[in-house]
Amino acid sequence: MASPSQAHPSPTTTKPGSPHTVRVAAVQAEGCYFDLPAAVQKTCDLIIEAANKGCDLIAFPEVWIPQYPGWIWQRPIDFEMVTEYMKHSLRRDSPEMRSIQDCAAAHHIAVCLGYSENDNDSLYLSQTLIGRDGAIRMHRRKVKPTHVERTIYGEGSGGSLMNVVEEAGVGRIGALSCWEHSQPLLRYHTYSQGEQIHVAAWPPMNHYDSFPAGSALWSQCREGAHNLSTTHAIEGNCFVVLASSFYTQAGIARMKLGDGKLYHIGGGGCACIIGPDGRKLTEDLGEEEEGLVIADIDLDEIKKVKAMLDVHGHYSRPDLLWLGVDNREKKQVRAEVELQGTYI
Repeated sequence: MASPSQAHPSPTTTKPGSPHTVRVAAVQAEGCYFDLPAAVQKTCDLIIEAANKGCDLIAFPEVWIPQYPGWIWQRPIDFEMVTEYMKHSLRRDSPEMRSIQDCAAAHHIAVCLGYSENDNDSLYLSQTLIGRDGAIRMHRRKVKPTHVERTIYGEGSGGSLMNVVEEAGVGRIGALSCWEHSQPLLRYHTYSQGEQIHVAAWPPMNHYDSFPAGSALWSQCREGAHNLSTTHAIEGNCFVVLASSFYTQAGIARMKLGDGKLYHIGGGGCACIIGPDGRKLTEDLGEEEEGLVIADIDLDEIKKVKAMLDVHGHYSRPDLLWLGVDNREKKQVRAEVELQGTYI
């Protein structure tokens, strides 16, 4: 049985419970606005904290580095701010990324990092899974940035669909960002890869009641984030580690959010851990409370729920309904032979 904990367990040399039990941590913290060096340092500090508490995996929020760009929801064009944001976004092959990899290796903990990826000054909303040896196990980009996110972020290609990997001693770990959890085909393809632990990376998500009536969708608030993440846990027969950032008044001022309709009130932290039957296993922190939400999860719990419901196994009907996937990575420059494929 998973043992929930909002508190910070002491480091352990042996895992509690069954041999299939692992300890996971969801980050709830305020990002470092437009400050890449500080963001890398804070990332490493949280990695070390999680490792010292005996965690095998730590999950970070959506674009944790250098924090979610809330200004786009009121000013889709802000050349000065996006230029600064670009300068402090993280390059996948960079000294900063290697510092994070080295930290993960030194403390023997897997890291799922959400960040704004700078690729030759094009930005992508990315997630990278770093193994406990510091090697990059998986890298993906959000396949469809949401609404005005498309004003600054590009889209992921076929390789971003391959978002579940095996990490020895932890399990099969997968990841999606924010409203990717609203895409049933994308979720189903993720389930098909045998995911056991799912990282759901979210930006700040305020309570629905904190907005004036009619000014926000329930689905784009904290309640919607938890609902979609719970659905993923139930359908995917997996544990969900939901990580979230938040804004303080300092962040509101830094991003000039005060006159907007979203992200102008601060708060938004909503981290939690959800079991494969949909139960929330942890207690919530305050919306502007930093911390690691930690739980010991028993992967054998997955077998129990799969016996009842397995949407990619005995509860599917591939003779009637199936999913077609093109997972080839489409590069801007490629040989003509790479375009050839078989389609049924």
